[in-house]
Amino acid sequence: MSDVQQRCEQAVDWLLTNQQPDGGWLYEGYGDKSSAMDTGVVLLGLCEAYDRLPQDQQCKVREAVDRGVEYILKCWDGDRKMFWDYPDGGGKEEYMPMYTVHALMGLIAVEKKFPDIAEKHGVSKYIDEALEKLLSMQNDDGSWSNFGPGSWSSPGRCTGLVVWLAEWSGRYGPSDERIAKGLKYIENHLEKSPLGGLISSNGPKIDFTVWDMLAFYFSGDEYYRSFVPKLQEGVLGFQHKDDEFAGAFAAHTSVYDSEYGPEGTAAPCPHKTARVLFALMLTGADPNDDRVKKAVEFLLNTKSQSEGAWFWPTMNDPSKPDNNPMKAYCTGWCLAALGAWLQKVPAKKHGIPVSPLMVALAFIPARRAWQAGTP
Repeated sequence: MSDVQQRCEQAVDWLLTNQQPDGGWLYEGYGDKSSAMDTGVVLLGLCEAYDRLPQDQQCKVREAVDRGVEYILKCWDGDRKMFWDYPDGGGKEEYMPMYTVHALMGLIAVEKKFPDIAEKHGVSKYIDEALEKLLSMQNDDGSWSNFGPGSWSSPGRCTGLVVWLAEWSGRYGPSDERIAKGLKYIENHLEKSPLGGLISSNGPKIDFTVWDMLAFYFSGDEYYRSFVPKLQEGVLGFQHKDDEFAGAFAAHTSVYDSEYGPEGTAAPCPHKTARVLFALMLTGADPNDDRVKKAVEFLLNTKSQSEGAWFWPTMNDPSKPDNNPMKAYCTGWCLAALGAWLQKVPAKKHGIPVSPLMVALAFIPARRAWQAGTP
């Protein structure tokens, strides 16, 4: 735990140092513009790790979150009720849904963790309008696509993600017809993949199953929640099992950045591993499961040469991890995952684990004494 906490503090320091003057974080290598997508994921990571940070660092995080929110809101297109990736627009309208869901991850996390900052910037209004717009972009079959309704690219890929964000925000549930259709769309694909979740044109994808797992769990519906253990086992079954990549990444396990599972050829990927760990923690998996702890160890041992940052090995030459355009994005995800894991592990006091059960057991003699009238 102390190693994980220290690693989170290093990551936070790196993110604070690399926050841009406009309040956002860069998609590095593509000019000097901050990105709403990357900034949203960084905000998610800062919110998840916040409670376990030292007080002086917490103060700096609050300031960074405030500026990050301000930046994301500059990317808002009030007419279309969506977020551009950059404040000055550009690109195509069909790309806006993918940027919007990433921005929403950060804003919803801020609304939950820092309600005062959310109220200061009127964040709830943006979440309301963006979610309603996203829900209106549902395909006829109940799915959502990366780049808008009817898009040929990754049809259905955003389904679990949109459904989870709508549910996680506390604004929607299965009683909404669009959410119900989305959940049914995911359910209809459960038998088509060894992961137990959605598939791409090339095969099963870790990402899809992670979003599906979150969508089912946060529906609050016992029928859909009954599928979660299967999905948890599905993604854990794709964990890297040998030392082939140990030299390159100084670690021996991860969830693959690949469509093809543990027999594939792609390199282990920190941010894909982080997404799985994050989803496992949010859906009630055991933080002390040996497979979960291996994923934690992988994230501890895999990082960029930049102090505190993680990187995306398939986006660059793995021998040059500093030359990578998505360090902020990957670091945000890894921080979110480790922060979520820390929240699930019992806190320690004077080196002794303290769990809710132990607290309850300790309380019993005092309660009996009080009932008997003993001082």
